[in-house]
Amino acid sequence: MIGNGTVNDRNNADTSIPYNVTAFEIGTSKTSLPEKEKETLFTRLVKRAIPSISETKQYIGVIICGFTLWGTSWFMMKNIVLPGGFVFNMAGIAIAGYVLGHTIERYTKITPMVGMTLVGALYRNFGTTNYLEYPVADRIDYHLRRIYPVIILTKGPLTWNWEYIKNNSVKVFSLATLPWIVECSSTVFFSYILLGFPWYWGLHLGAILASVSPAVVVPTVNALSKRGLGAKNQIAQLVGNAGGLDTAVTEGVFGIINSAIFYESPLSYRITKAILAVFLGIGLGISWGILVDVIPDQKDIYAPTIRSLLIFGGGLLLSYTGGFFGWGGTAGVAIMVCAGTAATRWSRRGWATNDNPVSEVYKLLWRIFEPILFTYSGYFLEVSQVTATEICLIVACIFSALILRLVTAFLVAVANKMSVKESLFIAVTWMPKAIVEAVLVRVAADSLNKDAGSLDKSIATQHANIIVIAILTTSTLGSALTTILGPVLLSRDSKVTPEEFYRTQAISTPASSGLNRNTPSSLNNTDVNL
Repeated sequence: MIGNGTVNDRNNADTSIPYNVTAFEIGTSKTSLPEKEKETLFTRLVKRAIPSISETKQYIGVIICGFTLWGTSWFMMKNIVLPGGFVFNMAGIAIAGYVLGHTIERYTKITPMVGMTLVGALYRNFGTTNYLEYPVADRIDYHLRRIYPVIILTKGPLTWNWEYIKNNSVKVFSLATLPWIVECSSTVFFSYILLGFPWYWGLHLGAILASVSPAVVVPTVNALSKRGLGAKNQIAQLVGNAGGLDTAVTEGVFGIINSAIFYESPLSYRITKAILAVFLGIGLGISWGILVDVIPDQKDIYAPTIRSLLIFGGGLLLSYTGGFFGWGGTAGVAIMVCAGTAATRWSRRGWATNDNPVSEVYKLLWRIFEPILFTYSGYFLEVSQVTATEICLIVACIFSALILRLVTAFLVAVANKMSVKESLFIAVTWMPKAIVEAVLVRVAADSLNKDAGSLDKSIATQHANIIVIAILTTSTLGSALTTILGPVLLSRDSKVTPEEFYRTQAISTPASSGLNRNTPSSLNNTDVNL
């Protein structure tokens, strides 16, 4: 199910909430909008179970589009798109992942990413064929993983609230970096003790698993904020912006670590590259961000479209170029800095800081690529390659490092003068792992040299298993606990009514109108980040 279309009549939402044709919000999530107090539990359950007329029309439209694309693809690819062909199988599991993921979200408190990942894992271990055995299918998946980061790393910075980050820099940066450092370091230790990984493999794994996925919890936190929960200390802003910066840290550091470990070169060159990678990325990002601000003209009616294409094309070129030369960290940093620079400059010309028309394009792209990413990532879980004992050790490794991360996040929040309950809630939101982990699930196997030893090959396979298990377990727990504990741990600010929160979210003029809509408010919520 793709979207709400107009504001969903089944949710009885406040009429001030804007209609957004590219928002593509999913169904009637339990935490999306407040319901009328007089509604009975039975009435709410019925409304959630039965699609509205608007949703039904959307489903029919999407199904028709799917059939037309499938029919057209036969003329280009012939039998491989028919049942039994690997393209048909790849498309089928992505669609199944989309349906199951959002069905789970509709009736539970669990993020759809879990259902999507689960579909991929189930098909890999119980399906009739392994589509990755086909070289073309394997290359398709490989190149898709060059596209995902461009969308993900662009989407987040376009919607960050830079004014909030500037005014709360210590709080945001400490929460984004200190828990990351603790979990990454802890993973090196526990993977060595429990799994027997060499230190460099532990560091490689830790740099991936240390990334938090705010996209899992931000919708729930925003919904709680609309009810006035956690408003006093702007919990929604903190979680969204700090989580996005956590992803930025991961992308920059991991790219450096991966290239330093797997790209053969003199030691002096590796050290120099590690030092220069981030600075080079910042320079390239700022330059390209200025370019997409200057070109085209702000008043050009096609400015949103051209700017979206320029950012995407530049990001894709950087992604491939950085990977080819072993400067992956540079590409990731450059993409994020470009998006942040461009969004900041656009805000000075009238586009809202965290709600501009280019960001709407990337929200739509994410809706399309999200089920593909997670179903194909779940496909890398090979149950036959691990024993029950190894699974227990993997879970122990993941959660031992995670517990230390949560303790660190709690202490950082307390040190920044948050209440104990709010600090506990922030720690819970720092649990899920999903997007960065899914994107990088096959990077270990892809980075191995042709003459790699049997130990490295075995660890690369285990590496992917660990990542998929981490996604399934931490995202499930994180999304459920955030929804359950939010009303318990966050207090309502009596000075701010829910209606006032909704008024701050309303869009008074179209994003492309050229009028100045950049009216900062301490109550503005950050959209789903990264």
